[in-house]
Amino acid sequence: MRRFTIFHRRVAAGLALVVLLVFGAPAVPSAADAVCPKCGAPLEPGALFCGRCGAKVEAPAAQQQAGVPDRRGAVVQVVAAYDTELTSTYGSLAFESNMRVDSILGSAFAVAPGEFVTDSGLLVGAKSVSLRISSGRSVPASLVGSDPMIGVALLKADLPEVAVLDLRTEEPPRVGETLEALGFPSGVQASRDPVVSAGVVSGLHRGPAGIRPIEDYLQTDASLPRGLAGGPMLDSSGRVVGMSTAFVWGSQVNLGQSGIGYAVPAEWIGRALAWMRAGATPRAWMGAHAIPVDSEVRERFKLPSNVRLVVDQVFPDSPAAAAGLKRGDGLLKVQGEEASNLTRLQQSLLSSKPGESVVVDATRSGEAVHVAVTLAPRPDKPRLTGIDALRFFGDINIVPAQGDRLVVASVTPGSELARIKVAPGDILQSVLSKKDWVHGAKDNSRWRSVRTVADLEARLATAYSDLDFCLGLRFKGKDGTKREHYLWKILTPTGAI
Repeated sequence: MRRFTIFHRRVAAGLALVVLLVFGAPAVPSAADAVCPKCGAPLEPGALFCGRCGAKVEAPAAQQQAGVPDRRGAVVQVVAAYDTELTSTYGSLAFESNMRVDSILGSAFAVAPGEFVTDSGLLVGAKSVSLRISSGRSVPASLVGSDPMIGVALLKADLPEVAVLDLRTEEPPRVGETLEALGFPSGVQASRDPVVSAGVVSGLHRGPAGIRPIEDYLQTDASLPRGLAGGPMLDSSGRVVGMSTAFVWGSQVNLGQSGIGYAVPAEWIGRALAWMRAGATPRAWMGAHAIPVDSEVRERFKLPSNVRLVVDQVFPDSPAAAAGLKRGDGLLKVQGEEASNLTRLQQSLLSSKPGESVVVDATRSGEAVHVAVTLAPRPDKPRLTGIDALRFFGDINIVPAQGDRLVVASVTPGSELARIKVAPGDILQSVLSKKDWVHGAKDNSRWRSVRTVADLEARLATAYSDLDFCLGLRFKGKDGTKREHYLWKILTPTGAI
C-alpha cells in the first residue's frame, strides 16, 4: 500500500509539473481571494480558522493564501556545545553523581544580516555555538552579547541567505491575536526543518515564572515543543511579536506546560539589543530584594493597604544597605513614580546609571520614610550573607549564641522546617554544601561543623555554585533529637532591584 501511495504521489507531481510548463504558474491569490479549503468561505488575512465553519487552516496554507511569504527560512537551529559537568542538587547530592551536559539545541532568528537573536539561557557555560539551516549547512557562531536579565542573546554568523525579520516594537500585541511560533524541534520530535505552531496571544504581562530577573512575558496557547526556545513568534504580517523562552537547567529545557507558553515581547528584545550594541555597560541597582504584597505578606510586615511592594531582603554592602533601607519597608514611590509593579520599577532602574541618586519613599512601622539611594553597578549574581540566606531560602532565623553556637531564634509557621519540627532553641550543628566545579573542588562535599557566622559564610561559597543554591542543614533539638533538611532553589534573582 505504501509503494502504491508513493507511486501515485509521484504521478501527481509529474502532472503538476507538466501543467506548469504548458500553462505557466498560477497567480498567487491576494488576501481578498483567500478562502476556506473546507467550505469555500472568504478568509481574513492571516486567519488560522474559518469564521463560517470553524475549520482549521494549516499554517503554511494560510500564509500562502493571504499572500504572506513563508517565514520559516528566517529561522535557524542553535547548537550549544558543552564539555563540563554540573554539580546540581539532584546530581551531586540525591544521586551522588554529576550531570553531564554535552549539547543543548534551540532556535534563533535573524534581526540583521549576519545577526541572530536567541534565548540566552541556552548558551550559559557553552564552549562553542553553531547555527544550522534546514539544508544541513552549519557554521560557527560568535557571541556578540548576552542580556541575562531579559533573557536575550545576540549571535553573529556568516549566513547571508537567511532572511531578516522585523521586530514589532511600535504596536503591542493584543489578547486573542493570532500568532505563529517557529523553530526547530528537538528530542523525540527532532526535525531537519523548522516547524510552525499556530496559536493566539492568551495573556500579556505574565510573570513571575522564576526564569530570569525581568519577567514581563506574552502568554500563548501555541504548542512549543522542545527546541523552539529562542525561536520567533510572528503576527499575521510576519513581524516578530516575541521570542519563545524557556527555563534552562543543565541539559533540561522546559518551555512551559500544555497550552501555556511564554515569550519575551519584541519591546524587551529591542531593549536588550540596544543595550548589547551600546557596549553592555553595567546596569544600576539599589541592592534590595522586593516582593509583591499579598494578604499573608501584608500581615507579616504590618503594611497599610496602599503598599504593593515590600523590601524582603537587603543585600550586604549594597546602596540600599548604606542608605538605611530595611527588611519590611513598604515601597511607595521611587524617584516620584509609584512602586506598584515590580517590572515597571525594574524598567525605570534600567534607564538609570550607576552613581545617580534616587529618592525612595517608603513606610516603616506606620511612619513615612524618605531615603536617598546612590545607585551602584549591579553584580552578576546578587548574594546574601549566611544568616540572611537561611532566612531567604529556608524561612528560618539563626542567631549566634555564646560565641561558638548557632541557635534557631524562629521558624516561619507553615514552612518545611516547621513541618519537620525544627524549633527555637535548636542548634545548627553542621551543613553540607555541593562540590564546586567552578572553583576546582571536584570531590563530593561532606558535612562540616559550623559554630560561627564565619563558618556558615565559608560553606555558602559552594552553595551558590552552578545554577542553583543548595545547602544541607543538621539540627540538634533541646531533647537531643537530630533533624536534617535540604534547602534548594534555582538561582533566578527575580525581585532584585
